[in-house]
Amino acid sequence: MRTLFLFLLASPWLLACRDAAPDSTAPDSTKTPAASAVAPTTPTTAAPSPAEPPAKAAEPPSSAKPPEPTQGTKEPGDTAPEAFEGTAAPIEKKIPEVHTVELRSVRAGRHAGFDRVVFEFSGQALPGYRVEYIDKPVRLCGTGDTVTVAGEGWLRVRMTPARAHTDAGLPTLGPIERKPKLPVLLELAATCDFEGQLTWVLGVGSKNRYRVQELREPPRIVVDVRHARSSP
Repeated sequence: MRTLFLFLLASPWLLACRDAAPDSTAPDSTKTPAASAVAPTTPTTAAPSPAEPPAKAAEPPSSAKPPEPTQGTKEPGDTAPEAFEGTAAPIEKKIPEVHTVELRSVRAGRHAGFDRVVFEFSGQALPGYRVEYIDKPVRLCGTGDTVTVAGEGWLRVRMTPARAHTDAGLPTLGPIERKPKLPVLLELAATCDFEGQLTWVLGVGSKNRYRVQELREPPRIVVDVRHARSSP
């Protein structure tokens, strides 16, 4: 009896203690939530695409140099060396006036170190000639009219007895490049074809030294004017 009386007396106190005890199943708000088991992934950076080369600036149009004059071919029978001293003084050769020869070709060309003019004649004979530098103004024979010839020097080639026309008065020359634009030779001008006297003037860049050659088969008078200027 006594034991039962003690149990009944202690029951309210036990019930109060049970209600005050924390529930082990309830979550503990003081605890830090566990870290996620999944490790964070490191973001991957895409490899940069190769940079495109900068656009090339447009190049200015090149000033193309004008084409070089055609190199002249060596004349048949010409055995003279290309290098020569030459002269700036007059060169003259006289021949007996047996008969008048006809000029059939005039041509010019560039060579190594000089420009060349060739006067080619028909038949077998050459006329006499006088070659010399003259002063301005350049004049036409007969009328005395002045004619403009390019250059800073004027080399006159006078040939006699010679002509550039037939008995009927027809010209014996074909087309001629009057302004060849060579290094020193700038222009060719016919200034006389009258009574057996035939004259041409070579307009050159400066009064450079020159030489005269006589070639045969066919007969030719060759005038070479040096590119380099030298003291007389």
